[in-house]
Amino acid sequence: MAEPLQRRSAEEKARHGFALIEERTATPEMIALVEHRMGVIFSDKYKAVMARYGGGLFGFVELLPIVEPEKPARYGDVWTENDRRFPERDFVAVAAVGTGDYCGYLVADGRCHEQVWFQVHDDNEHELVAADLLEFIAEYGLKSSTDRALERRDR
Repeated sequence: MAEPLQRRSAEEKARHGFALIEERTATPEMIALVEHRMGVIFSDKYKAVMARYGGGLFGFVELLPIVEPEKPARYGDVWTENDRRFPERDFVAVAAVGTGDYCGYLVADGRCHEQVWFQVHDDNEHELVAADLLEFIAEYGLKSSTDRALERRDR
């Protein structure tokens, strides 16, 4: 499902100078190092997406990229954002919503669950949004909010 977006991203980058998929990929070694530093084990699908497509803009979502811990960003990467917002590690944010809220994983015994949850910053409540990261990307990254509203209307 991501291949058409990748082709369109390359066209947009060539034509307008910006990509629809930023492709800030991470090596397995970088992923393992950040997991160790954070004290959590990411879901297998998250690791696969970070290695293949990377973080940053992915269509209509902003995935927090994995960067080398020796070169953390001031904000916007998975380690920095989670250290700042969720140091208890009972939730790991993997996508910024842009309202101060995040989508990510609930954590049990140091392991991220597969399901993706919306975490509301005002009351620390969680709402299930997808069975896994691939479903989350398909629903929110590959479809605009208008597309989703039209689908709901047509049901």
